[in-house]
Amino acid sequence: MIVEKCHSMMMQTVQTSHIAKRFARAYAGYRQQAVVQAMMAERLVDELVNMGGHHFDQVLEIGCGSGLLSDCFAKRCTAKRLILNDLYDDIMHNPKHLDTADYHYLIGDISTVKLPDGLDLVLSGASLQWIYPLDQLMARLYQACRSGAVLAFSSFGVDNLCEIRQLTGRGLEYYTVQALRECITAHGWQIYQLHAWHEVLYFDSPMASLRHLKATGVTGSDREYRWTRTRLDEFCQAYQSLATDHGVPLTYHPLIILAKKP
Repeated sequence: MIVEKCHSMMMQTVQTSHIAKRFARAYAGYRQQAVVQAMMAERLVDELVNMGGHHFDQVLEIGCGSGLLSDCFAKRCTAKRLILNDLYDDIMHNPKHLDTADYHYLIGDISTVKLPDGLDLVLSGASLQWIYPLDQLMARLYQACRSGAVLAFSSFGVDNLCEIRQLTGRGLEYYTVQALRECITAHGWQIYQLHAWHEVLYFDSPMASLRHLKATGVTGSDREYRWTRTRLDEFCQAYQSLATDHGVPLTYHPLIILAKKP
């Protein structure tokens, strides 16, 4: 693979139990295929460190999954107490590379679980697009965080997986940059940085692109797309027509967001 360099609020209600099962199934192959998500994790921690964040007392990570962001954070920063959240309890069996022995799990939908108090950092890697309604979470996090606390999130913008949306007519309704900005600042957060860019992966075939998406737990939609043999053949033929000299493209649209509680 060769790597090149949010729309109003989400309209559909994301089925969190379905999402949990999808990502749990994909865990085994996630790290090998999640090259963009790994890049986003590294960049997010870089920006956090550049902001002056190295040492924290109480940290909450939303959607910790396979631990990509947890590991990046642990290499550059320290936390006296780390709270790891995700929808599925399988994460408790995932290998950890954390220096702090004081880490805990908060299993469940972050929109509804009871949040710990006194947080001074909230991390999240490539998870915001699954959270609805986001404005309610921003309000809850503001109440759970102490003054001076930092939000450090990555997510995706409206062009994410645009080839899949173009060919299937299905996809998540991602937040625009402006919608994210308004959602975050409406609840008192002060944005330090909000940056978006594009990453394009190239594959040998349309099927290789689909296998990549399956291995990362992503289908481009909040619901499974029902493939028939005819639909798959038509999809592959149309997708192949988008190929360049590099291969069949798949576009990611990453976002980095850092904000602070006054």
